[in-house]
Amino acid sequence: MATSLSVTIQTGEIHVWSLSFSDAVPDLTSLHQLLSDDERTRAARFISDIDRTRFTVARGVLRQLLSAYTGHPARSIELVYGLHGRPAVTASQAHDINFNLSHSGEHALFALTGEGEVGIDIERIRPHSPAYRLRLARRFFSEMEFSAIEGLSASCVEQAFFACWTRKEAYIKVHGLGLSLPLSQFSVSVNPASAPQLIATPWCPSDLKLTRLWDLAVPDGYRAAIALNNFTGDPEIRPFDWSAKISPGL
Repeated sequence: MATSLSVTIQTGEIHVWSLSFSDAVPDLTSLHQLLSDDERTRAARFISDIDRTRFTVARGVLRQLLSAYTGHPARSIELVYGLHGRPAVTASQAHDINFNLSHSGEHALFALTGEGEVGIDIERIRPHSPAYRLRLARRFFSEMEFSAIEGLSASCVEQAFFACWTRKEAYIKVHGLGLSLPLSQFSVSVNPASAPQLIATPWCPSDLKLTRLWDLAVPDGYRAAIALNNFTGDPEIRPFDWSAKISPGL
């Protein structure tokens, strides 16, 4: 994507950009040049070449996108970090743009909105036995969620586990809570074939009316979800593919 591209988010829209890391490898050098000094230092700390490359690509593409939406040069975008590490554009550069990103395995997602807050999560599904997934669910999820997954047939446990996991991660990320809110302290629906719902938030009961969840279409072998907070009306979630360089939908 050319960094001179200008993109506008219309009222009611959420833009979700997808990226396959392999598509960006030819651009690795130019993407690295977009990183801040701090990001370059962080990239250099990775022991694994794969992890270093994915971090560099994810941050470089993020800067390209933020440049396209805010009008500021990608290299000059200033990011600040919340109490639990959530990145945001400085107020002077943001132009009301809020964003969130997630990557796992070979894929990354970037969500941008002009109103409210957004959280997004993608997870690569690594096959394991239903018994293993149930042990993890008992350890990390709420009793309500564990019971719901435990009651499913063995063939459904894996998808239900990751539907629950990504929905919960998106919820935590929309609030920028990091690890400060245990996954067991709130509940979401777990049925992967049904629209996701936020079911219980004892830590903040009013949030049931303020935060909503959606599943996202992603490649086979992955699950993804997005959460929106303080968003007026029903959003239009528009998907874009970074590999197209310039989406025909823009």
